[in-house]
Amino acid sequence: MMPDLRLAQADVLLYSSGKMGVSAVPGSGKTFTLSYLAASLLQRSNLQDNQEILIVTLVNSAVDNFSRRISEFTSGIGLPRNYGYRVRTLHGLANDIVRDRPELAGLPADFRILDENEATRILLEKVDSWRRGHPDFEEIWTKPDTDPYRASLGWSRLMVTIANDFIRQAKDLGLTPQAIADQAATSDLQLLQMASDIYSDYQLALNMRGAVDFDDLIRLALRCLQTDADYLGRLQYRWPYILEDEAQDSSQMQESILRLLSAKTGNWVRVGDPNQAIYETFTTADPKFLVNFLNEPDVTSKELPNSGRSARRIIRLANHLIEWVQTKHPAEELRNSLVKPLIRPTDPNDPQPNPPDTPNNIYIDTQRHDSDEEIRRVCNNIKNWLSTHTNETAAVLVGSNERGGTVADQLRSLGIQPVELLKVSRSTRKTAELLSLCLKFLNKPLRRFLTDLFELAYKHTHPEEEDNSRLKVLSRVLMKCEPLELFLAPTLAQDWHPIVTSMNLSNDLICELDRFQTWMERWMKATLLPIDQLILTIAQDLFTEPSDLALSQKIAAILERMSRVNPEWGLEEFSTELESVSKNHSKISGFSDEDLGFDPDVYKGKVLVTTIHKAKGLEWDRVYLLSANNYDFPSLQPYDQYTSEKWFIRDQINLPAELVDSLQRFSNKDPLAFLSSPGFATMEARRKFCAERLRLLFVGITRARRELIITWNTGKRDDLVMSLPVAELADYLKRDMYDPIT
Repeated sequence: MMPDLRLAQADVLLYSSGKMGVSAVPGSGKTFTLSYLAASLLQRSNLQDNQEILIVTLVNSAVDNFSRRISEFTSGIGLPRNYGYRVRTLHGLANDIVRDRPELAGLPADFRILDENEATRILLEKVDSWRRGHPDFEEIWTKPDTDPYRASLGWSRLMVTIANDFIRQAKDLGLTPQAIADQAATSDLQLLQMASDIYSDYQLALNMRGAVDFDDLIRLALRCLQTDADYLGRLQYRWPYILEDEAQDSSQMQESILRLLSAKTGNWVRVGDPNQAIYETFTTADPKFLVNFLNEPDVTSKELPNSGRSARRIIRLANHLIEWVQTKHPAEELRNSLVKPLIRPTDPNDPQPNPPDTPNNIYIDTQRHDSDEEIRRVCNNIKNWLSTHTNETAAVLVGSNERGGTVADQLRSLGIQPVELLKVSRSTRKTAELLSLCLKFLNKPLRRFLTDLFELAYKHTHPEEEDNSRLKVLSRVLMKCEPLELFLAPTLAQDWHPIVTSMNLSNDLICELDRFQTWMERWMKATLLPIDQLILTIAQDLFTEPSDLALSQKIAAILERMSRVNPEWGLEEFSTELESVSKNHSKISGFSDEDLGFDPDVYKGKVLVTTIHKAKGLEWDRVYLLSANNYDFPSLQPYDQYTSEKWFIRDQINLPAELVDSLQRFSNKDPLAFLSSPGFATMEARRKFCAERLRLLFVGITRARRELIITWNTGKRDDLVMSLPVAELADYLKRDMYDPIT
């Protein structure tokens, strides 16, 4: 039975062959439409047994969603389930290609793929090594009279960003370490030499492991297709139709691969929304590939403009943002950041009618608040709202995982248990923090590490104690143990008990210290064991909840795998890895819901905390959009601030952007690629970042079904203002939003 279709959806489903591009607004049902198109093509086209329709999407959760929907549609029209189509992410497709013919990529048959964390660790190692060998490099770019210690901390992070962006862009452009090293040898630009050296060392480390990273996988898949015409021909025959989802997030390498695969039949459908291209800053994705495709003469361009997701006032607000940006944004170079079509509400008889508008269902807070006060006000509002909306969904959208963690902690302080869709959940962060402190102390038994560990372990094992008086007394005992061996390795001749006797401690407090001292002795002996067994030994003492024990077992297994890959690692490196997880700076594979299917409607009566980036593709009844200031959402105004321009770098130069721009020009055979004075690329990076932030604001607004609340804060230094586009939306709300809906 054919499902109910909107006119625009039915028009897309008339497709039979050739190139087609589809602009799909938020909530327009593009996944439904593309899935049904795949099922329809399976029914209408005469595919052979060894042919498939290839669907390429962005993330693993979308792979599962497409597979399920297509299976439902094919079974509904009498076709076999799970037959005649293949759904892959770009990395999954590249893996299929390279695994099929690894010799074309110059790889052994048993090559392995590094996960993101392992690749990052190798890169960190190479960056640190290069910095130690070139102590004068940073002085060239550091502002005069800068605190050297603070600047050094900033450089540690910046160098990794520079190297990561450089290597990723080089691989997307197909530039090998040797090609760049040859250019660097003829240049006196130290920045290029640094990036070239680290790229070469990083790639050598991968080669020694018989491994590739995710960017290599895509580059090598393209090489396979370009190297063997017969192999390319077989794949072109196998996949006579290619349907591409989230095409606004395509990269040059992705487009090259799909152009080759579709070249013989010309059957290529690209669906996406340029207004939701929000990954350009930290990937090689660029919405220009979809925009240019839509304008190619042999491409049929369609639209999916109708959306039943949001109330009409919310749609009008999102549309006003598009129109204002296109016609009135004071920075003319940003006026193409958002494009039409505008979002159209659905018809009254649509299967998904728009939620009804209610009075004041949009609120933009124009008052000044510092960062902490903004969070307190939002969380108090959530508490009041949840008490009367137990059958609705809500989300707090933030700009970073760290701020999301702060919001989640504030909600817990009010007795609200939030759902977290951050890089790492709170339970994982807390477990990782405790285990990290254990390893840090066992690696270097210093008094301050011991007291930090004891205090955290005590709070974990006594969550019901709100009064810290007992903890303070016990911590004083540890501070009085001199030398520390009195506590760690007591003997008959000397131990720590006389100290507690002199302090008249109660028996239950002494028992607490006895237990902790027993743990410490057992853990110190266990340092001779492999890392996974050490973690399990610690966990058996610290944790009693099944969830904590299960989490520890998973951490132990993952650290054991890390130890095999990095046999030189000791307790310090493992502690650092867990500390990064505890601070939400990185994740351990297998602990995040990011790549799993997430259904907000499962969590009615609860509030979810996530970043705007992770919220893409999701929707809630009530949405809080935080930190709408000129740091999170700059707009090329003189007073705006930019996260990519570091305070300690002279002339506000964006070093990663300058290098990436030079790479792109070098790839285009520009003889002056590495000779130009820095500055132009920094300004262009500002434009791109502001354009992406306008799209990110649009994404945040269009997550809301019924109600939308936007707030902002003045930042850590109390020097930020409301973002320019948000101020415009606030003015529009006052002028027009309470007119009768037409």
